[in-house]
Parts: sequence; C-alpha cells; structure tokens
Amino acid sequence: MSPVSMRIALALALAVPCVEGRTMAMTAPPVTLAGLASSASRIFRGVCVSAEVGAVEYAGARIAATTYTFDVRDHLKGGAGKTVTFRQVGTPRGGMADLGRAAGLPVYAPGVEYVVFLLPESRARLTSPAGASRGALVMRGEEVVVPGGIAGLAPSTPPRADDAATRASDAQTAAGSGRLPYKTVRDAILNALGGAPPARP
Repeated sequence: MSPVSMRIALALALAVPCVEGRTMAMTAPPVTLAGLASSASRIFRGVCVSAEVGAVEYAGARIAATTYTFDVRDHLKGGAGKTVTFRQVGTPRGGMADLGRAAGLPVYAPGVEYVVFLLPESRARLTSPAGASRGALVMRGEEVVVPGGIAGLAPSTPPRADDAATRASDAQTAAGSGRLPYKTVRDAILNALGGAPPARP
C-alpha cells in the first residue's frame, strides 16, 4: 500500500467512530460529557511538559506522530502515578496534510494545563482524546475552557482573551465556548462516571 493510500485509510479509520449507526451525517454527532467519560480509558488534569515529534510504523507505512508527556495533577479515571505519556498521530506543525489535523485532534503545548479524556491505545500504540479536540479542555488557572456543544457541561462564563496564550488556545475551541470552575467540571465528570470522587492530591 502506498504512503498516500495508507494516509487515506488511516484518516478514514480515525473518522469511522464519529459515525453513528448506518447514517452518514455531514456533521459530527452531538458530544456528551457522559459519552466522553465512558469512552475514555483515562481522564486526568495535567500540564504538558514535552512534545517530541517522531514517527510510528503501521502496516508498512511511517506515520508522523508526537509523544506527549504530562505532569498529572488529578487522576479522575484509570490512572495512577505522577506522569502520563502517550503517542498521538500528527505533529504540532504538520500543516493541512497532517493526519492529526485531518482527524480534528488537538495539539498540546508544553507549559499549558489541560483536562484530557484519553481513549485506549490502538494496536499501533497510538491514542487521542475521546471526541477529538473536545476531549482536551484547556485550563486557565482554576477555570476550564469548555467548548460549546458538550451536553452535560454548559459553560457559564465567556472566554477572556487576556493574553496571547489564551487567544491561541481558545481559538482551538468551538464557537460558544466559555469557562467553568475546575471543581464544577471535576464533579460533573465524576457524576457522569457514577463513582465516588477520588481524593484530591
């Protein structure tokens, strides 16, 4: 299989979970907090500390991927330890032909804090957030930037473009985004999971 064919096949494979049942809608299905939480194998709050660009071999093709490492501040599902490291298809500067960008995956910036709903790893040892970019919520202090359209997590405060980093990261979120206190988001996630809250570190 040629590299171009492999890229097309991988992009389609990444897009298939977004299609519900047999209907082929032109828009993404609604995203719910309960759906993000149940799909994720790990949910955590953490600061991205590194983004190392590399490649992964899959079906005889080399695919650009980035290994991200996070310092974890709060595990909400499926985690332990002080760090989480995972590989995601695509690169921070991949351009329009980048598979990560084509699949709508987020790019994590070192030094920025996120709440991440991470899917289980694939056979190629790749993963990404549940709900693509909607499964990686940017933190600003003790507030979470919540994109519009996540049922069960309605933002109450509009985003503030108070610095360049905020404007850059908020541009990744959908129109209608806003902010919520982390405690509110944390409680909503734990409620969606139906479990008792784990102890805060």
